[in-house]
Amino acid sequence: MANTLFSLFSTVFLLSALLVFSSSTEASPFDYDKGVALRQTILVMKWPSNFTGNGVAEKSFGMSETRSRLWSSVDTGYGRVNAAIESKAFFISSSETGAGSFGSGGSLLGQSRPLKHWDWTTKHLNDESTAIESRIDRLDAVFHVGIYDIDIGRQPLSMGTSHFVGVLDVVAPFAPGDLDATYKPGVDAVRVRRGIGMTGEAEIIAVGADEWSDGALLGRTRASFGMFDVEVIGGRFRRRGFGGIGWEGGSNPIGFWGEAALFGRREEQESVRSGWSEAAFSGVTGLDYYIQPDFVVGGGVLYQDFGVRDPEDLPEVYNEAPFREGWVFLGSAGYGVLTLSKELHPLVQADVSGLVNLVDSSTLWQPVVTINTGDNTDISFYGWIATGKDTKTDGGTVETRSEFGMMPDGGGLYARWFF
Repeated sequence: MANTLFSLFSTVFLLSALLVFSSSTEASPFDYDKGVALRQTILVMKWPSNFTGNGVAEKSFGMSETRSRLWSSVDTGYGRVNAAIESKAFFISSSETGAGSFGSGGSLLGQSRPLKHWDWTTKHLNDESTAIESRIDRLDAVFHVGIYDIDIGRQPLSMGTSHFVGVLDVVAPFAPGDLDATYKPGVDAVRVRRGIGMTGEAEIIAVGADEWSDGALLGRTRASFGMFDVEVIGGRFRRRGFGGIGWEGGSNPIGFWGEAALFGRREEQESVRSGWSEAAFSGVTGLDYYIQPDFVVGGGVLYQDFGVRDPEDLPEVYNEAPFREGWVFLGSAGYGVLTLSKELHPLVQADVSGLVNLVDSSTLWQPVVTINTGDNTDISFYGWIATGKDTKTDGGTVETRSEFGMMPDGGGLYARWFF
């Protein structure tokens, strides 16, 4: 059934795309938009020196992922229809299952698992080292009904302030450090929203999942208060209650941002390590200091009840629901967050992001240099540098002594072309 639906929608989309590309917008009452995007990620990693032998036989591995995206949209004046097909070719050199757990978009901290009800994916090839697949990533229609906008279908959904780490974006989040964040993966949703005042907005969001009971039903409102933009959100997702607030603003040269949330506990799916037995708290807050308009340094602190207080418990927490479901990526209770952004040249941007584990003192750094290589093209060279105590074997038992100390170092490139 899924393959039949995929073939049907693929045919309709491709025919529509051909019509759009061959039509003249000057002779049409409709406003067409269309494009093609190509993204290439290459990542080469090396395990810590004594990590091999502890269930890992290969000292290094590499990954390559190529994504192509064909998209189109039509605006009739009364509404808008959007569609996109994304194809992915993924290769990994390692036969170790642990290597494949890193994010293909360049992140070492895993991959999210966006909610979806319909599996509009066709796998062309899938073996131990190679996967080629295509997916309808967007197919939605927006209707304007009086003061309301109604958006129905597969569409991107973002929540929170979209900084390096966050706690509110739980439906389809990016892992921290994921370079391939150009397009948010689509989720199957119905959204009803309306404006409030001059700058505010309120909406109701329903998101489908494989089983409807695992989906999300959320209410969200956004408004400006003085120098701050505030977002309040609440409801249910993945069979747990959820409520939180995000804020962002400031006064030159300092910007403030943060997110805080409570998540209902699922005792059969996760341990209660700290905090209230009925709900887990997660929060992050930080500030950015603009030394110059093109030179920004930032810092923040992240705390989460879901995290462990002893690094030996990390393997246990990674098997619990928030991590398995792909909306929590960090395993300890507390972190420091450091960021730096500097324009080295009108065509060259340098960024550094870092996480300091406040439980075990390990660190993870991601330097990135992005070069504008032409009209609608750029390339980023990036690295991952991990420090901390690595694993230790004692009497045949593997002891985890830090979170980032057991991660590999390495680097790669990320390139984008838009047509």
